[in-house]
Amino acid sequence: MKRIKLREIVWIAGSLMTVACGVRVNQQVGAETTARRINVKEYGAKGDGKTDDSRFIQAVLDSASIGDTVYIPKGTYLVRTIRLVSNVHLVADGLLKQPKELSAHFAVEKQHSDAPLFRAHRISNVYLSFRAETVNEAIYASQCSNLTIAGSQLTGDSTNSRSFPAVLWYNCSASRVVGSTITRYGGARESTRTYHPGTAVRVLSSQGITISGNHFHHNGENGIFIHDSGDVEIDGNYIHHNGMSGIQVAFNTAERVTNYRITNNRLEYNAADAVDINNRAHGQVVKINALIAGNSSKNNGFVKGESTPDGSGIGTLIGISGVTLSGNRAFGNNRPALYIEGCGEITANRNVTDGAFELVGQWERIRMEGNSFHTLRLLANANGRVLDIRHSRIGSIMLPNDIRIDSLNVIENHINSGPVNVNLVGNLKFEGNRLKSGHEAGALLLVKANSISLLGNHIFNERNAAITVRKTALNVRIDSNFVTSGGTWIHDFKPPNIKINKNRIREHVAMEAQ
Repeated sequence: MKRIKLREIVWIAGSLMTVACGVRVNQQVGAETTARRINVKEYGAKGDGKTDDSRFIQAVLDSASIGDTVYIPKGTYLVRTIRLVSNVHLVADGLLKQPKELSAHFAVEKQHSDAPLFRAHRISNVYLSFRAETVNEAIYASQCSNLTIAGSQLTGDSTNSRSFPAVLWYNCSASRVVGSTITRYGGARESTRTYHPGTAVRVLSSQGITISGNHFHHNGENGIFIHDSGDVEIDGNYIHHNGMSGIQVAFNTAERVTNYRITNNRLEYNAADAVDINNRAHGQVVKINALIAGNSSKNNGFVKGESTPDGSGIGTLIGISGVTLSGNRAFGNNRPALYIEGCGEITANRNVTDGAFELVGQWERIRMEGNSFHTLRLLANANGRVLDIRHSRIGSIMLPNDIRIDSLNVIENHINSGPVNVNLVGNLKFEGNRLKSGHEAGALLLVKANSISLLGNHIFNERNAAITVRKTALNVRIDSNFVTSGGTWIHDFKPPNIKINKNRIREHVAMEAQ
């Protein structure tokens, strides 16, 4: 028995409308009917690569009934613009090709062309699977719902330095791009300073969007660009060699940007960030309820081997809250693997990277647990309420002078390189860590804090004193630590209210360091 492809048949209840030479014929067939698959070649389309087949395909679409599938068999079909119809699907084994003379240019003032391959406006319930070479958008949809693009192969015009996106959705809902390949929309990026417009999928002011299992590569700008939209799932895509970020989320009406799942994507060789969620312009933190998990990235942030200003491997987060980053892996990227600027509550757990975690500006509560990363770096304007770091492997911790952190908790971590300089307004708990340092300044420099608890740590220092405590460090408790030092284990400058108790000291000798 011949297996029938699911995409070619849609079951409906009620009457069946059949296309016959452009005339609708009603057939009552009972409670359950099978929708028709209509071959455009039977109604005038040539598919010879020379004839403009637009009007033939359009006529079949316009005459089709609810649930019908318009079928485009093998061949090359010259097409200008086709207007899609609600509840009528299109499947193409042939190649749809736009003529070069239709080519237009993207501009901020006009972000859609007048001649997309498919135009959809205020329609719903449409399934598309097709191959196309387009000079403008493959599809521009506005105010639509339940659109599906599946198993499609879309190729743009790489000679157009200001290309429109392949897929442009504006004010759409419950729509998806799955299992498709989109490439060559826009020219390749040639410089670290500039890039060319041209994005695989561009979503504006929409809700309920799924982008899953796709391959987006060698586009001028982003793989995926989402603006002012919510309820978005981006899962299992391979996004590489695009001229800006692999995935970018931007804001207009900030409260619409919520409920994001960015999971299991592979993001490589994009010229900017792997994932960029940027709300800097609004001046207030927005809670977006986002999960960024299971993604892998490498070598983002370069053009021809030169560094661009961007290139985070796990994510760039600016002006947002309610984000969890879990189980991501990032290697060889240009910028810090995780960049957090002016955020609210952020949780990062079980991420592995050879890059840095960098914190800038103000934040409410940042929790990091079970991560492995090269450096924790705070910039001089850091001002946070809670920074909690636990059970992680960290290359080094870089804290500039005179930052403010109400509660800095560094608990049960492996820190491979000191010194850790503590000079802050706020309170520090440094407990249960393993800290190793070969620096002349020692392992721990306790210069200033409101209170410091050094409890149950293993501290190893090859040179000089392991711990230095200045007079400006207040309410210091050094208790039950195991310290191995190449010199005096502590330089105590007699700060007020210091308590030293039950520490075990071991003198380090050269043989033990070998």
